Amino acid sequence: MKLTRRDLVWIVPSGIAAGFFGWFGWRTVRIQFLKTQAELEPTWREGERVPLGPVDELAQSWDFKYFDYPFLTGHLPAVLLRLPGPVPGGLSVGGAHFAAWSRICTHQGCTVDYVRNTEAGAILYNYRSDHPFFGCKCHFGAFDPVQAGKAVFGPPQYPLPRLRLEVEGDELYATGYEVPLRPLQGRAPLRAVGGSRKV
Repeated sequence: MKLTRRDLVWIVPSGIAAGFFGWFGWRTVRIQFLKTQAELEPTWREGERVPLGPVDELAQSWDFKYFDYPFLTGHLPAVLLRLPGPVPGGLSVGGAHFAAWSRICTHQGCTVDYVRNTEAGAILYNYRSDHPFFGCKCHFGAFDPVQAGKAVFGPPQYPLPRLRLEVEGDELYATGYEVPLRPLQGRAPLRAVGGSRKV
């Protein structure tokens, strides 16, 4: 069958439209459903012992604190969060539950923010949640701390890497980080030490 110019007038636009809708459908599925769960037992790499302050500094659930964790020749922006219940990779001290995460988005390395106001978060990140979450302003990714930092909306597929927490007396410390530390080190595994604990 020989194609004429008249045939191309509808074939080419139809092909472009089909390609666009196919890409859009795949992107929608990827954004909504193809997310990697956080590991129940994180793989830790030993790091510096960094004091984060007293246990009672974060007095209520959803209180948070930003901090920097030494990493290679610089620092890793991170966040410490008190949660209403335990999460994998976190630390429970009595009735208080804590976890810490890298603030580097696993999509393209932007810095995520802690979004405490869920109504503002629904407008700014196009993601509605009944509790605070982590949001990336670059491409509107969202991560859920209740699900151990799992990516729940937007382009990111992988959860935020966690930082290992320990307690000594009444003081909290960050003592290492989860590997692989996406996207800083790609997917190559690093030496593992330890797992999650309860005190």
